[in-house]
Order: sequence, then C-alpha cells, then structure tokens
Amino acid sequence: MRERWAKIIISVVIFGYLIFAIFAFTYRSEEQVCRGVFVEIRDSASLSFIKGPEIKRLLERENVNPVGNTMKNIQLDRLEALLRKQPRIKRAECFKTPNGNVGIVILQREPVLRIMTQGQGFYIDSDGEIMPVSSEYTAYVPVATGSISVNLAKNGLYDFAMFLRKHKFWNAQVEQIYVDSNEEIELVPRVGDHVILLGPLENYEYKLEKLYSVYEKGFSRTGWNKYRTINLKFDNQVVCVKR
Repeated sequence: MRERWAKIIISVVIFGYLIFAIFAFTYRSEEQVCRGVFVEIRDSASLSFIKGPEIKRLLERENVNPVGNTMKNIQLDRLEALLRKQPRIKRAECFKTPNGNVGIVILQREPVLRIMTQGQGFYIDSDGEIMPVSSEYTAYVPVATGSISVNLAKNGLYDFAMFLRKHKFWNAQVEQIYVDSNEEIELVPRVGDHVILLGPLENYEYKLEKLYSVYEKGFSRTGWNKYRTINLKFDNQVVCVKR
C-alpha cells in the first residue's frame, strides 16, 4: 500500500513540475525580445517572383518589423494579413521560435499563362486570377496576344492553359496563342514553321487529339516544315496548306 501511495505522490509531483515548467517557459518566451526574422520561400527553386530581402523591406516599410518587440506583443495574424495582400504571394504563415525569432514561410502564386494585349501585360495564375508581371523575373509559360478581354483571359484562356499544362506534349509544343477579333484562336508551336488554326475555344481537346494523330503518323514521314497552316476548324478532318 505504501509503495502504491509513493508512486502516486511521485507521479503528482512530476506532473505538477511539468505544468509549472510549461507555464514558466511560456512566460519567459513571451517576455523575450524578438532578435530576428527569417524567411523561407518554399517554391524558390521553381519561381522567383519574390525574395526574402524583399519581404523584410516590406515589413520595415509598413512599420511592422517584429525585431526589438517582445514576443507577446507580436501579432502574427497581422503580419500574415499584410503578406497575403501582396499580389505575388499565395500563402503566408508566420510563427514564433523558442529562441526569440519570427519565421515566415511564403508560397508564391504560380502563373500558367501570360497575357500581352493593348499595351498591358499580366499573368493568369493557377487559380484563374490576374497576377502582375515582374521586371526581375519572367515565368516560362505560353504567351497569349491579340484581342483579349479580361473575361476571356480568366475563363476560356485559363481553362485552355490548364489543359495544356496537364498534357506533356502540348505543354512543350504550344509557345504562343493569338486571339483574333472574333475570339478565334491561332497557335504558334515551338517545333515546326506552321500556324495551327484552332478556331473558337470549344472542343479543343478533340481538335488537338486529331492533330496529335497527324503529328505521329503523317509528319513523321513528310516533315514539320512542309506546311504553312494546319486548320482544325472542320469536323473529322485536318486541313493542311502547303507552302
């Protein structure tokens, strides 16, 4: 019986000490002064729209740099809200470390299409939203030119760009998308000296499937550069016009 009570008392003492230690550590941590900020750009290997020093300059400019403030007075949600307003940032998460630093983890918005029309240029990102271009970095994505409204860019062209992205061959082959005044589409391929007349942005999966079959069976024998245009507007046929 005595051994049992001794075990209970020891367990209570240990538990009490752990609770005390947690509260004491939390109090000391909250009273600490922030010594620094470190920034991690999660997708920096594939995108370079924003960099760590730029994030730190933003915090200074907006007068929210946490360095020098006690940890308990640092509002992480305020920092995150500021960062998420930046047009090239998709997600931002901030956290405090036990040694008195604030960490910031950034995920950038990812462009899938670049729009160049009527003297303006912007990207459409993977969520179908407009994203500004950068003077320091250019994403390797298809370029769309011609008569392009914002509505067409965010809907039809976005859907088409996502289709290209999912198909390895077409993602590598389509370099430029031209939209005429009737919103009919012409594609400029990376390989071959021809123009693909796609027509309206409808049934393009079927149209490009027909063309892929021609590429595989026909162009392997006749060559890519023999034709000036390849017309996919007609049902059940591909019309090639020679040079």
